[in-house]
Amino acid sequence: MVARNNEPVTVLKALADSGRLLLARLLLSGAFNVTELTDILDAHQSTISRHLRILVDAGLAQGRREGRQVFYAWASGLAPSARQMKDWVDGHGPVLPDNVRRRLALTWERRRDRSAAFFATAGSADPAAAWLGSSDCLPDLVRAVPIGVVVADVGTGTGRLLPDLRSRTDHVIGVDASPEMLDQARRRLDAHGISDVELRLGDMAHLPLQDGEADAVLVNMALHHVPEPAVALRELHRVLAPGGVLLIGDFLPHDEEWMREKLADQWLGFAPSDLSYWLSAAGFGDVTITPLPSNQPGALDVFVARAVRHGVVTGISPTPQPRAGA
Repeated sequence: MVARNNEPVTVLKALADSGRLLLARLLLSGAFNVTELTDILDAHQSTISRHLRILVDAGLAQGRREGRQVFYAWASGLAPSARQMKDWVDGHGPVLPDNVRRRLALTWERRRDRSAAFFATAGSADPAAAWLGSSDCLPDLVRAVPIGVVVADVGTGTGRLLPDLRSRTDHVIGVDASPEMLDQARRRLDAHGISDVELRLGDMAHLPLQDGEADAVLVNMALHHVPEPAVALRELHRVLAPGGVLLIGDFLPHDEEWMREKLADQWLGFAPSDLSYWLSAAGFGDVTITPLPSNQPGALDVFVARAVRHGVVTGISPTPQPRAGA
């Protein structure tokens, strides 16, 4: 009898190769295109492509095309046998060699540097203002913030949300990784006569907030700039108080490849199923994701997601399997 995809025999055969097993372990770190994988593993493109095809055929990996590139990661919606193998690879699989870890770190660094360079030279206008989607997330995000709580606007950029947030609560914290963006945010606040909003410099993967410091966190049009969204979501979980609310506004999947180069976008939108998995893996519950389709020609579809901090990170692999690439 021939084993179907995701049955134990097929899954075991797919991982019965030391090079392919190492590749599977690497894919737990995120989504990569073939060029990145060949650089990180120092392997021929033909070898990487062959290994990827076997993993995809076994239902263990999946690729997502974004413009001219395809990004590969562990598949979402794994069958039980494949999910058990994924957990085994995560907990007992090969440790990435030091040279592979160094090249992986360089890949993340190149992605971060691209975003940092863009926002350092973005000028006085909000670089994302023209590409927020026709169904703007902002009203829905602001209305979802509880009154009178400690609110952190993570990835605040030029502080577009800060005045409205300050009207709902006395304690607002704006966080951004770019000093230039924070300077613009301060000027915006000054123009509104607001002097008591805290502005903090910090990366979304290493937030300048204490454990449980915020009752609500907003991330508006910032997650697609993050090289490792799974890591960022775990960090957002950390800074939220138990029962705290996370609100995210961002793009649904799209094919505007130029935004990678012109706007330093790491991800061309997010599928709701992927984001839901990420949030669950980070320890969130009560997840709702509301699409806001475009109603203007050429504008991009967006969504608003809401999740509540419940408990700690589950047994799900700490690096979920995104279908959008970086």
